[in-house]
Amino acid sequence: MENNWKTLSEDTVFAAEPYLKVVRQKIQIDEERVIDDFYQIHLRPFVITVPFMENGNVLIMRQYKHGVGRTSLTFPGGFADKGEEPEIACNRELLEETGVKAQTTHCLGEFTDNGNQRGCVGTYFLQTGCQRIQAPDSGDLEEMEILEMTADEIDKALFSGEIAITHHAAAWSLARLHQQIS
Repeated sequence: MENNWKTLSEDTVFAAEPYLKVVRQKIQIDEERVIDDFYQIHLRPFVITVPFMENGNVLIMRQYKHGVGRTSLTFPGGFADKGEEPEIACNRELLEETGVKAQTTHCLGEFTDNGNQRGCVGTYFLQTGCQRIQAPDSGDLEEMEILEMTADEIDKALFSGEIAITHHAAAWSLARLHQQIS
């Protein structure tokens, strides 16, 4: 299907850089239709990784996440710094949050979380041969418990609601699919 949408103009309505920017666009859909106020939200790009330890278990964290207002299981990840390549950000976040380094890193894809209003863009990874090389030092506000779980335990956690954040559920689903087709 051909893209006929054309951005005629764009202005920033609100900005709290580097975290958030709201823009209003004037969009021409075709020769007869123009949308004067199409809004998009731009959030910082992020990375998430599903790290498999050398023993086959998966490293996962339990922590309070204010966006969902409760404790959730999460995978290591965070914002990519401006100009930072996603794989570099992935390795940095894994080391900072868990003290772990991976032998191999597989990119599972880059995805936008909202098809129309944009939201944020995330790059998802699967890492294998992970081993602890130092103590975690995330510098984050969050307290976290670092766990090792089997793949079956994470499957159960996903379906029981213990993984409460879409991006982390997607990371696990992509990792499991990658394992099945590799």
